Amino acid sequence: MISPKITGRIISQGIILFCFLFLLTSIAQATENNRTECFKQVLCYTTAEDDRSARLALQNNFPFPIRISLELTGHNTEPAAAAINLAVPALGTQALFSLKAKRGTTWRYRWTSEVHPDLPFKGHDPDLLYDLPFASQHVFPVIQPPGGRLSHFGPQKWAIDWALPEGTEILAAREGRVIALRENSDQGGPTESTKGEENFIWIAHSDGTVGNYLHLRQAGVVVSVGDEVQRGQLIGYSGNTGFSTAPHLHFHVSSARKTGPAFQSHPVHFKNP
Repeated sequence: MISPKITGRIISQGIILFCFLFLLTSIAQATENNRTECFKQVLCYTTAEDDRSARLALQNNFPFPIRISLELTGHNTEPAAAAINLAVPALGTQALFSLKAKRGTTWRYRWTSEVHPDLPFKGHDPDLLYDLPFASQHVFPVIQPPGGRLSHFGPQKWAIDWALPEGTEILAAREGRVIALRENSDQGGPTESTKGEENFIWIAHSDGTVGNYLHLRQAGVVVSVGDEVQRGQLIGYSGNTGFSTAPHLHFHVSSARKTGPAFQSHPVHFKNP
């Protein structure tokens, strides 16, 4: 989901917003400057900078709370580093950090963050069997398994990528409620500019986990936010949007964390592999 760019000279910063898989990078001069960067008006980061300081706040326009984790590193700044994990209420704003430059120095900073719906987590049953997210009579190769070196590490350790021809029917792997989606992107490919541009569906489960279905085609979602879906129900069509080397479906199940990274993924077993 989305990768806007800003150019400048002195301050360097970036954010990675997983589950959405956003990437936002920006570089800006340390003069008086207030700017806001939004992911489709849903998650909006406002940076306030002058010659000697910087502050960052997040506006959450989702109708549910989110959990954000952020790591900050600076050069000639106070603090020189920080790590946070915070809840941001639905339709609420949260200050994330404030830093100052050391007197008489050239300074810069960088930050990365992850976000996830902050749903009450009841624990994920390791014996629960999921349906495949496509018709079981089809056989599609796994092109990146859990622990894959390209991107399935850290919080996304248990994600799976299947190579699916574009337009393949995507089915709900588990019953739940649709809490967020995107289907208006037509951008895809293996370049920095496509990071965060994937179409997706998030389905919340009764245990507080979220099923993430990513890289759907443009106009490839057939459910709406608020819909209750059943296992095996058609929810969309596969595509090649976002950061992608070929048409495929990325699927993982995740939950929010109150310490460390904002979320964790969970091992998933399928009854019809």
